[in-house]
Formats: sequence, structure tokens, C-alpha cells
Amino acid sequence: MLKRRFFSMKKINLFIFSLIFIALNFSCKEKISPVFLILSEEDFADCIDVSDFNSTHAQNYDTKELEAIKQQNFSDVLVSLNGFQLGYWKLPCTIPLLPNYSDRNYVRVIPCVRTPHLTLTTVQYHFVTPIEEFFDMTPGGEYRLSNKKLKYLQSVEFPILETFSQSTLFGPRDSIHPVTIQIVYDNDLKKDIGKISLSGNELFFDIATSYFTLLGRGERQFWEISYKTTNGQMITHLNFESDIVGNYNRDMAVLPSTKGNWKKIYIDIADVVMQVSYTAPQISVRLNITGLKEKENQDAEFYFENIKLITMMAPY
Repeated sequence: MLKRRFFSMKKINLFIFSLIFIALNFSCKEKISPVFLILSEEDFADCIDVSDFNSTHAQNYDTKELEAIKQQNFSDVLVSLNGFQLGYWKLPCTIPLLPNYSDRNYVRVIPCVRTPHLTLTTVQYHFVTPIEEFFDMTPGGEYRLSNKKLKYLQSVEFPILETFSQSTLFGPRDSIHPVTIQIVYDNDLKKDIGKISLSGNELFFDIATSYFTLLGRGERQFWEISYKTTNGQMITHLNFESDIVGNYNRDMAVLPSTKGNWKKIYIDIADVVMQVSYTAPQISVRLNITGLKEKENQDAEFYFENIKLITMMAPY
């Protein structure tokens, strides 16, 4: 009798324990069920608003120049949820989130680019406002950005803005390297661009801007180049001139052949400018590009859609 009652109680306890386990398990699953933030390349393909850039930055850029500063190639994003960073994500991406379901959730997305150092390094593009949006989220939901537009921050400037409109800021570095940029019309882009051709015994070119002044400290500085090449590669340099360093050249990045495809490269020059300027508040510098044939017996062509130097003063 006691034995039978013992087994009966055991079955009841096992049944109750099973119900509690199922309830707790269901409750836990409900709490940790993620939602998904879906970001596409199209979200960032035309995401910068420059409609009021001239008025807010005291500039007088024409339509082509505004199109040039608007053009970007954001490859990655840095995502935060309610102030907590979720890391870098390559576009396109589907990002699982664990939000607070009892309150609105704050999503912050910062566009990023890849800069060539020893390897490609993903860095935040600090020059624009981040995308910020609030969501009321439910478990298992999918969320997308609502066509948000970015704007350049107030302290952003473009000391160099080359669009190849009838003329160019780049010329031969010296009389030993006479190859120059031609201004040609591109039927696909439907605008003028820069072109350099190396044929015959011409093995390389060496072009540069005039010297201009950059602040030595307290600035973020990117050199951005939209280009394509056939049978050739390029090397970018910064040429410095000051009482401290004299005439000093610093290699920056190698731009490999793009096999005829347009590419945009981002070169972070801020650390180099700061190192070379030492304690000087500013320094004279020029942008220098050298182009080389990949094979001596082949002609090479180099095309430039735009070349920009973007800076932003502290505080950021």
C-alpha cells in the first residue's frame, strides 16, 4: 500500500516538475528570442544629403562638386543597441538583436569604410552623422532602416576637391616626369574625368598637387580616390615641406590594377600628418600619385572620377 502510494506521488511530482520545466523553458525562450535588423547595400548607396551643404558650410560648390562629396562606398557598419556596441558588420547583413521588449529600443548605425594599411582595416567614417532610430520591437520581428539620410558634420571641410571640370589641380611633379592628366568625357558616367595613358617607352607617371596647409593635430583626415586602371598600378605619397623635416616623402598606399572596374579607396592620413608635423600646429603638404605599367610591353591607362581630401577638426 505504502509502496503503491509512493509511486503514485512520484508520478504526480514528476508530472508537476515537467509542467514547471516546460513553463520555465517556454518563458526563457520567449525572453531570449531575438529580433533581426536587416541592412542592405542599397540602404547606403545614396545616403548622404548635400542639399544644404553650401549654406551650412559656407561654400559655393557647383552641382558636380556636390555630387563628388556625396559619392561614397560604405562597405561595413558599426551597430549599437541601447548604447551597447554589437560590432562591425559587412553589408549586406542580418543582425540578431536582443532588445528590451518593455520599452522602445534605440538603434545606432555608423557607416564604415576599409582603409589600406598592412591589411584592409575597417574604420568608422566619422565625418557624417550616424543613423539613429527608435523601434518598438516584438520577438522574432524583422526591422529595417526607414530611408534615413546622413549629413556631413559642421566642421567637415574639403581642402582638395578634384572633379576634373575643364582643368585639374594635379600636374607633373617635376620636369623629369612630363606626363600630364587629360580631361576626357566618359560616355558611361556622362561627365568629364581625368585620364593618363602610358604607351610606348613611357613606363610611369608622377603627378602632384601644389603645396597646401594642413593642421598638424586635432584633425581627422582622409584622402579619397575614385579610379580605375587597365594594366597598371599606382602608389600614393604625401610630400611634406617644413623647417623641421625639410622636404620629406611618405609612401601611403598601393592601388592595384582594377582591370577596368571603378573603385573607391580611402586612405587615413591623420596619424602620418601628426607624426611628421611633430609639435608644429600646421604643415605644408601635397598629394602625390605615381603610376606604373604592370608590363613594359603593354599600354596602361589610368582614369580618375574624383579625388578628395576630407578633414574634420576636433572636437568631433
